[in-house]
Amino acid sequence: MKRFWLVVNRKKVEAPECAERVRQLLFSEGAEAVRASGSMECGMMDSKTDCVITLGGDGTMIRAARCIAGSGIPIVGINLGHMGYLTAVNREAEIPALIRALLQDRVQLEERMMLESRLIDETGAVTDTQLALNELVVSRRYSSGPIHFEVCVNGVFLNEYKADGIIISTPTGSTAYNLSAGGPIVDPVARMKILTPICPHALNRSSIVLRAEDRLEVVIPKETAGTPSVSFDGALVRELRPGSRVLIEESKSTTRLIRLEGGSFLSQLREKMSAL
Repeated sequence: MKRFWLVVNRKKVEAPECAERVRQLLFSEGAEAVRASGSMECGMMDSKTDCVITLGGDGTMIRAARCIAGSGIPIVGINLGHMGYLTAVNREAEIPALIRALLQDRVQLEERMMLESRLIDETGAVTDTQLALNELVVSRRYSSGPIHFEVCVNGVFLNEYKADGIIISTPTGSTAYNLSAGGPIVDPVARMKILTPICPHALNRSSIVLRAEDRLEVVIPKETAGTPSVSFDGALVRELRPGSRVLIEESKSTTRLIRLEGGSFLSQLREKMSAL
């Protein structure tokens, strides 16, 4: 790797100084080009970029991953946030080792599955298509309280829920909102979908784990009151009209996540959990 793009979360006080240090380290170790931006818009990435480095938290990394999805460009994160499940390093002292590993190609690449969602209105027209690396959440937008919705798998009715919402998570997102809602932790390189209801009004509160290739639909009944919505990776939000559906499939695009050699999901999980 010789050409890098830094995505810097400038809301973090230490981010500009850290970005300058990373830039200097990259050039001192033999990088040919280093570009930096405070954000990333889809389509702005130079196709000659070998690697994207984010400086921020998991949110910064997820936003960048959504923008470069399908490009094949790997991404790695330097954590300036809190937990940093997705980032490769969490301490400033670890940065030089990461830079050397990147320039010497001594890293592991993990293919992380993503979700592709199509929003279908009450007439059957597709109104939007979005990707998610962590999860999508169907819930009520402007007020608290439960909503009614149905879930179908491969065209077959699965269940009707009365709940605050439902999380459809990837393995990567299993340690995020899914975990907080009582869902299972899954090895992030696995391929599956995890359905976790949020505060369901039912005796059975269990999550359901399905195959990655299963086709899911969340159906909003026509008589639904209030304003249901769907959010993607906790950021982008779209309102859902009564009678509309959210179709969720495994995306053909993946996120290529960089890990340092010798690290493992279980060791990282143990470290993160011990910090809680």
